[in-house]
Amino acid sequence: MPSVRLLALFSKSLCIIAYLTATVSAEPLYWSAKKDNKEFLIFGSVHIGTSEMYPLPQTVTDYLSSSDGLILETDVRKESDIRYPQNQITTKSILTTEQKTQLTHISRSLKLNSKQMLNAAPWVTALTVQLKRFEQLGYDSQYGIDNYLGIQATLKDKPVLSLEPMQFQIDLISQLNNDGQELLLSALNEWEHSESNTHCLFDSWESGDKQNLQEMGGSSEMSDEMIERFVFNRNHDWAQQLDGNGLVGSNSKHLMVVGALHLVGEQNLIQLLKDKGFTVKQLSTSKKAPCAFVH
Repeated sequence: MPSVRLLALFSKSLCIIAYLTATVSAEPLYWSAKKDNKEFLIFGSVHIGTSEMYPLPQTVTDYLSSSDGLILETDVRKESDIRYPQNQITTKSILTTEQKTQLTHISRSLKLNSKQMLNAAPWVTALTVQLKRFEQLGYDSQYGIDNYLGIQATLKDKPVLSLEPMQFQIDLISQLNNDGQELLLSALNEWEHSESNTHCLFDSWESGDKQNLQEMGGSSEMSDEMIERFVFNRNHDWAQQLDGNGLVGSNSKHLMVVGALHLVGEQNLIQLLKDKGFTVKQLSTSKKAPCAFVH
């Protein structure tokens, strides 16, 4: 324990540090990643949002202006001929009576047709409920970071590249066991705390709170297998693409935008790039978000 004298000696310095820290604005997470003559600015995104999230950090928008292009998880604006599977399992066939009642109440609160939800594939029901809940809480996909920066890149005549096609994401979800039963059950189980946790997600994103974001990623009711497919495998694939020359050339500079949860926690993209020899540095300023996730 430091002595009282030591504390007294540093009291003024600590006050100054506290003042300076308090006056620094927090930002969403972003890192620079460099290897040889290849450079990325990696920005953690949320796929929906509000107008209050803008403007984005000037470092990010200026980087886009001077870059060779934008890299997204997928550019939905360019996708066509998406094939949706003919699922054989319905939501009502995999739910208990109690869960059906819960889904009916949730559907009514979201102004959804409960019969349609019960007759849809579990993964369709899960995504519909989640998206409508976000809308109910005031969040919209038009304010998603990916969508916004995709538009900005187009206006600046910057190429927009995709890490994976939209069809891959559709197949990833629709090919889950029992047509997405686990995804639906997770949505139902987390419904009670969905409002506070959704708001906390955005507070944590805006604050660049890595600990909170990591906790959210780790607190999901998704199984280890599902996390492996949705997060870990994709992170490894993206790291391989960034390290190779198939996506971008060796002499290049790109802004990369992926979900913030891919950049924190176990097997995150930032650490994987470090493992591949990239020099990675966090450029954003973080602070603790004024919230905690409820389990």
